[in-house]
Amino acid sequence: MMVIEAEARRALSRSGMPENDYALNPYLGCQHACAYCYAMDMTRFPDGAAWGDFVIVRKNIVSLLEAEIKGKRRGIVALGTITDPYQAVEAKFRLSRGCEEVLLRNGFYTTIQTKSPLVLRDLDLLKAHRDMVDVGLTITTLDMEAALRVERKTPSPEARARALRELARNGIRTWIFYGPIIRGYNDSREEAERIIGLAAETNSEIFFDRYNRHRLSDMEMSRVFGGLSVEPGGKWYSEISSWIVERCRREGVRVRVQWKESRHTLRSTSLDDFSGQ
Repeated sequence: MMVIEAEARRALSRSGMPENDYALNPYLGCQHACAYCYAMDMTRFPDGAAWGDFVIVRKNIVSLLEAEIKGKRRGIVALGTITDPYQAVEAKFRLSRGCEEVLLRNGFYTTIQTKSPLVLRDLDLLKAHRDMVDVGLTITTLDMEAALRVERKTPSPEARARALRELARNGIRTWIFYGPIIRGYNDSREEAERIIGLAAETNSEIFFDRYNRHRLSDMEMSRVFGGLSVEPGGKWYSEISSWIVERCRREGVRVRVQWKESRHTLRSTSLDDFSGQ
């Protein structure tokens, strides 16, 4: 694993997601190495590095955020739009926690997305500001064997489910990102029912989206699946999408189709955001 410490030139960027005002990424790259991740097409790789084998630590991000935020209008900050803010390096560098402290102290609502139970380390901070924060766990599938095909370095689906339950038990607003939904992989009614059941148990909202194709993630998905059979939309997705929405309504689970096409307009945070690059 290549861990590179670098100076960032800015902390906050405009969010391409309509529900958020700002995006904040304490790290670039991600140890989780998910095959479907759109972020690999939005991140400049260090020479010779493969996706999942490097993390760039934006070591001055907390002090930079502290300075930047004074001139920003209060709004919603999405923490971890092209990285996982609670991947393993966060245990050492604690940048995500530091950023959350700055944001919450200054009245910026913070929405966190992760695949890691490390988020529970900061339960004290989340509980102290529970009206200003929510946490989403990405759960692509609850089947461990299936998860290993596309999420080879992530915490297990069960570990994520346990973290979700613990957050909810402590009164934190929670949500599940069920996605990306991939035809023939995690789009069965049985899979969806299990995830909807977890959402109902934890009073979590569900966001879901299909796999959105990008050049580098397509290459990785082709390697994993031996060729892509992913339709960008079409009848199959319309059918499963409608079924998920209807089943959620029957179970009393709040549900939203996530981001639609807005993901394609996300600004690419890369090495160009570092001084001297």
